[in-house]
Amino acid sequence: VLLGSHLDSWHSATGATDNADASASLIEAMRILKATGARPRRTIRMALWGGEEQGLLGSRAYAARHYTGDANAGARDKLAVYLNSDPGSGPIFGWYMEENAEAKSIFDAWLEPLKDLGARRNVMARIGNTDHLAFTALGLPAFNSLQDYVDYDVREHHTNMDFADRVKTSELQQNAIVLATFA
Repeated sequence: VLLGSHLDSWHSATGATDNADASASLIEAMRILKATGARPRRTIRMALWGGEEQGLLGSRAYAARHYTGDANAGARDKLAVYLNSDPGSGPIFGWYMEENAEAKSIFDAWLEPLKDLGARRNVMARIGNTDHLAFTALGLPAFNSLQDYVDYDVREHHTNMDFADRVKTSELQQNAIVLATFA
């Protein structure tokens, strides 16, 4: 199981909601798994990508190196899922299912115990322009979180407003719990 997020910023801000908040949530999800003594059946790894805004450079280079070609057939077979966290700030309320109905039924069952945290639904739609595409391009199961963000696309995304004061601790905590649960 691979979890991922990206770190970047634009010329006038630090990139707090695109995407340092998700990166912090992934780190916290890993801490939660360790602190609770979780003993998963699969190895769980986390990656923080660079170059997302420049064409998914980090995730594409990683996917190419570790999952393409005959020499990496075993690694492709071992990857159960890649979960990416990127669509801005706000709590995670589900996943973009990349039009995968079979996976949606599984994700719906995993989401059910998280309803009291605000997790609501997974959607069949695809989402573009984020790091999970480096994996779906290779035919690997990869999904991106669906977040209930306010003001992100109109106020923060790639603007001089993308600073840490826009990040809410309660949303980071919820995201970490959702990510740890899915991992």
